[in-house]
Amino acid sequence: MLRVCTRLQSVGFGLALLVLCAGWSSPPDDTQTLFDDARIAWDEGAYPEALMGFQAVLDEEDGERFFDDIALITGELYETVEIAPDGRNLTFSPTGEQVAYEHVQNNAQHTVIVDLTGEVPEEVDRFEGTDFVFAPDGATGVYRRIQPTADMRSAAQAMRQARADRDRAAMRRANAMLEWHAARASTWNERRIEDGASEPLAHDTLLLADPAYDASGQLYVTGMNPEQTDRSHIYRFGDMSAAPVPVHDDTPGYRMQPQPVAGRPHLLYESSTEPPFPVPSDQMPASAASDGPAITLHNLDTGDTTSFAGVAPVLSRDGALVAYRTEGDMHRLLARSTDPPNEARTLYTSDDAIASVAVSPEGRHVAFTQQPGISHQVYLSDTETGVTEQFSRNIQHELFPEFLDEETLLAKMGEFRHRRAHLYGIATGDKHRIFHNNDIRTVSMEYEWDVAPSGDRVVLRADRDGNTITEEESVHLVDLTQRISMDALQARIADQLEAEQTLRDDAEAMFAPMHDDVAAATSEINLTRLYEYQKALYDFDSKYFTEPGNRKASAYIYETLESFGYEPEKQWFMPNGRDSTANVIARLEGSEHPEVTYIYSAHFDSVLGSPGADDNSTGTAVLLEMARVLADKELPATIIFASLTAEEAGLLGAREFVRRADEEGLQVAGVVNNDMMGWTRHHRLDNTIRFSNYGIRDIQHASSILFSDLITYDSRYYRFTDAQVFFEAYGDVLGGIGSYPILGNPNYHQPTDRLETINHRLVRAVAQSTTGVFMKLAHTPSMVRGLHVEQTEDTYTVRWDEPLESDITHYEVRYHTPDGETVVKEIDDRSVVLDAFDTEAPVAVRAVNGRDLPGWDWAEVVVE
Repeated sequence: MLRVCTRLQSVGFGLALLVLCAGWSSPPDDTQTLFDDARIAWDEGAYPEALMGFQAVLDEEDGERFFDDIALITGELYETVEIAPDGRNLTFSPTGEQVAYEHVQNNAQHTVIVDLTGEVPEEVDRFEGTDFVFAPDGATGVYRRIQPTADMRSAAQAMRQARADRDRAAMRRANAMLEWHAARASTWNERRIEDGASEPLAHDTLLLADPAYDASGQLYVTGMNPEQTDRSHIYRFGDMSAAPVPVHDDTPGYRMQPQPVAGRPHLLYESSTEPPFPVPSDQMPASAASDGPAITLHNLDTGDTTSFAGVAPVLSRDGALVAYRTEGDMHRLLARSTDPPNEARTLYTSDDAIASVAVSPEGRHVAFTQQPGISHQVYLSDTETGVTEQFSRNIQHELFPEFLDEETLLAKMGEFRHRRAHLYGIATGDKHRIFHNNDIRTVSMEYEWDVAPSGDRVVLRADRDGNTITEEESVHLVDLTQRISMDALQARIADQLEAEQTLRDDAEAMFAPMHDDVAAATSEINLTRLYEYQKALYDFDSKYFTEPGNRKASAYIYETLESFGYEPEKQWFMPNGRDSTANVIARLEGSEHPEVTYIYSAHFDSVLGSPGADDNSTGTAVLLEMARVLADKELPATIIFASLTAEEAGLLGAREFVRRADEEGLQVAGVVNNDMMGWTRHHRLDNTIRFSNYGIRDIQHASSILFSDLITYDSRYYRFTDAQVFFEAYGDVLGGIGSYPILGNPNYHQPTDRLETINHRLVRAVAQSTTGVFMKLAHTPSMVRGLHVEQTEDTYTVRWDEPLESDITHYEVRYHTPDGETVVKEIDDRSVVLDAFDTEAPVAVRAVNGRDLPGWDWAEVVVE
C-alpha cells in the first residue's frame, strides 16, 4: 500500500515509519484480515501499528464497510458540536428545536436558551434563574428565581462549617435547611423567549415545585402553604396572572409530581408520606394524613379519580400506558392502561429493589435496573407477552435506561465520576458509545444527558478534556442521524498516529540517559512478592481505622519495610479522639540532594465491612515492592514511602502526614499517589494516570511504555483521594494511577472487594511503571519555584527562586514572539529580561542539571 506510506511520509514521519507501514500490505480482497490485524493491535495497545492498519483499510476499495467500526474504536461515530463550555441541568424543548441549560454568571445561576434550527447552535436568550421548563410550543416557559435571604446565608455558612468538620449528618441538616429557605425565597416567573420578557406567576407565598405543561399549554404544579405543612396539593394555572387553583379537595396529605397524560384529559400525580419540601422538624405537624405512597389518575373533565398503590410512575410518550413499582417485602413492576385505567398487570416480581423505570414511546417495552450480582444491570419487560429478561451483562454498572424509540435504548455505564452513554439495539443487543473526545489517552467522562423528543439527538454534559480539576463541564449536542465524514475520520487517525509516535519518541529521549538502570530495576519487580503482600493485608479483613485489622496492617507494613533495611516510623494520632491509628513512613535518603523529597503514597486502610483488596491493598503492595527494589539503589533525591491510614475516614492520614511534614520543613518536589489499580474489566492491562502535573503524567506514560505492559490513559483528577490533600499542600506536583475506567471497579467500597478479583499481573505492571517514574524524578531537576514577572514600563523581567538541587548548571526559558514563533534561551542566572514577546502567552522556565537533564516539567507564568 505505497499510497498509505506516501501519505504518512508527507506528514513528517520518515523512513522508519515507511518500513512499518509496508507491513500492512495485503492481498487483494483481504480487507477483513487487514482490519482484524489492526483491531487486535489496538486491543494490545500497539496504537501506531493499529492506526496505520486502519488507514490501510480505509484506502482499500471496500474499506468503507469498516467505517463505523474504525470510527467507534478511535472515537466518535456521530457529529458532535459543543453548545457551551460550561453548563448543567440540560433540557430539550418539546419541539426539540431548543435546549436550555444553566450556567453561573457573576456569582448567580443563569438559564441559557439555545436555538438548534440553524446550521450551528445559537444562543437566543439568557436570564437569571433556574429550573426552566419549556411550554409545548417552545416559545415560553417558567423558571424559578431565588432572592437570597439572611436565613439562606446562615444555612450556607452552616453547610461550609459542616464540610470543614467533615460532619455528614450536619451537612444533611444544613442542606435541608438551605433548600427550605431557598423555596421560601423563590418566585416563579413566565419567560417569553422571543423578546426576553418575564412576568411573575401569581402564587403569593405558595411554595411551588414540579412544573409541568399539558399539550394545550396549561401549567400544573405542586404547591404548599408554608404555614400549613400537613398538606401539599396539585394546582393548575389557567391564567398565569391569576392565582392557581387546586385540582382536588383541600384535605391533609402530600400530593406532588403532576404529569399530564398525552392525548387524554387526565392528570397523573403521586401521594407520599413525606412533604415535597424539606420542612424543618419544628414546623412539621404532629401527624399528617397521607394516601401514600400512591398514584392517582385524575380525569380533569369528569373529576373522577383512580388511585392505586405504587411509586415513581412513568408514562409512555403516547400516554396510553403507565408503569410503576411497589416496594415492601417483595418488589414489583406493574403496568396499566390510562384510559380506561384498567387493572394493573404485574410484569416482574423480585426480592431485590427495582429502580430507574423507563417506558418505550408506544409502551411495548419497560426497562428498569436491578443488581443481580456486584453490578447493576438493565432488564427489559415486554408489556404484550409479560416476559422480563436481563438485557445487559456488563462487569460495570449499567444505569438510567431511556428509550429513543421502540427499538433503541440509551443506558449509562460506570461509576458516577466516569460514566459513558451507550446505544443498545433492543432486538440485537448490539451497543456502541455515543460520545468521545477522539483522543486515545485522555479519558472523557459524562455526567448528564437529555434525549430529544424525536429520539434522534442527545445533549449531554461532560469533561470532554478529562480535566476534573477545573469546575467547567462542557455541553455537547450529539446528532445520531449524522455520521462524521470520511475526511474527518482520516484526519483523526493521522492526528492520533502523530501523537502516539511523538509520545513514544519522547519516552525514548526522556529515559535514554538511564534506560538500562531503570530496565534492570523494573525487571526485579516480583509477581509472587506482590501477591504475598496483598494476601497478608487481605487476611486482616477490614482495615478501617477503628478495626483490629488496621493495627495488624500497620504492624505488617512496618515489619516488612524494616526487613528491607529501612528504619520506618509510625505516625500515631487519634482521628476520633478515642481510637489510635498510624501512618507508616520509610525514607530512602538521597545521595546528592537529600533535602529534595519525592513522595509515593498509598493508603492501606479500607472501609468498614470490606477487606479492600483493590482499595487499596494493591497500592500498598506496589509501595512495598518498590521500596524493596530501590532499597539498594543510589538515587540523588530522597524518596518517602508513605503508607497512609484513615483515608476512608476523610483523608485523615494524609492530613496528619502533611501536618508533620510542615513542622519538619520537608521540601516536597513531587507526589505520586496510587489508589485502586488492580482490577480490570477485561483481558487488558490498563489503568488511568490521575494527575495534576503534565510533566509527571508524561513520565508515567513513558515509563509504562518502556518498562511494563501497562496501557495508560489519563485524566486531571485528584478528588476524594489522598492526592487532594497533597494538592492543597504542595500545589501542582501530582501524579498517580487508578483504575480504568476511573473507579470502574463495581466492588468499590463493597464486601466483594476480594483478592480473587485482582489481576496481579496488572499490579506488577503498575509497580514497574511507578518504579521507573521515581527513578526518573529522583535524577531530574524539580520544577522551578517562585516564577514571576516584574514590569517596568515596556520591560519585563522574569525571575525565580533558588533551586532545591545543588547541581543546577543553567536554565531554559521558553517564550513566544509577537508573530507566534517559539523561542528557547539558555540562561545562567535566575532572571531574564524580555522585551519583544507575546505577553498573553505563557513564559516557561525549567532547570538543567550537571547530567544535562532538563527539569521534568516547565514552570509557567502569564504576564496578562
